[in-house]
Amino acid sequence: MFHSTLKSLVMGMTLMTAAGAANAAYPDHPIRLIAPIAVGGLTDTLARLVAAGLSDQLKQPVVVENKPGAGGIIGMEAAAKAPADGYTLILVYQGVAAVNSSLYKDLSYNTQRDFTPVATLGTFPLVLVTNSKTGIKSVQELINPAKAQPRSLSYASAGNATTSHLTMELFKSQTGLDAVHVPYKGESAANTDVAGGQTDIAYSSLASVIPLIKSGRLLPLGITTEKRAAVLPDVPTVAESGVPGFEASGWYGLLAPAGTPQDVVLKLNQAISQTMGQPDVQDKLNTLGVTPTTGTPAQLGEKIDSETKKWRDVIRAAHISLG
Repeated sequence: MFHSTLKSLVMGMTLMTAAGAANAAYPDHPIRLIAPIAVGGLTDTLARLVAAGLSDQLKQPVVVENKPGAGGIIGMEAAAKAPADGYTLILVYQGVAAVNSSLYKDLSYNTQRDFTPVATLGTFPLVLVTNSKTGIKSVQELINPAKAQPRSLSYASAGNATTSHLTMELFKSQTGLDAVHVPYKGESAANTDVAGGQTDIAYSSLASVIPLIKSGRLLPLGITTEKRAAVLPDVPTVAESGVPGFEASGWYGLLAPAGTPQDVVLKLNQAISQTMGQPDVQDKLNTLGVTPTTGTPAQLGEKIDSETKKWRDVIRAAHISLG
């Protein structure tokens, strides 16, 4: 009995030592970072910045693999099915991580079930903008007449169920405003038509409208985050403009397949924190309108949970569906 117990203890210690050695060696070969979008654009740029930073920190190549299509679903499916060993990661944004579940009836993945949170990467504000033809110069000057004359104004978005669309629906639900939705194929087209007066207002990402604001073609009315944007310090937040509690920011995070070892997750989290804290990375992201934001895996998990509920309520109230 004694010898049997001793043998079991020795075997157990051997297995624990082997497992510890395996995890301590992580990573010992290249890591794949899936970006569920096409090459080019803000999300792809961020993915490549993150890949370069992780590669420097972990001393292994981190290769970005673009898997666009179906609103990010193709990339999420590929990541969910990958081995949970820390060698496949996916860069996500609120749409794929917290919105798709409310838009698609038969979604093939569940973010909370199929993924392990690793780290938050950054946030970016949206800006409520208009043009000089409307004569509107503040959030209240928009709300009051629009409520008095329902559907007298039109609002542009980057497309159905995009962040710009959902943010306006949240704004409508909190203010009682009613306006006509004009969906475009992307932010650029939407911003151009608001600037030209073809549509009246829009919520657009800060980075996409800064040039039009600086040129005077767009007038910023309010920032969607809790604090004012450093690049537009004189523009109040929507919350301080008479819509208390209003907040809607875009965000990015890093996920791994569910079941990824916790020590690997923590190592990745630490590498992300070091990467996002580097001055050159912060400068590049600030130029793109993204505020580097890190935190624990648990904090990202809590954000995904809260954002999923928030946008589910908005989507249901506005009867938005993509399939």
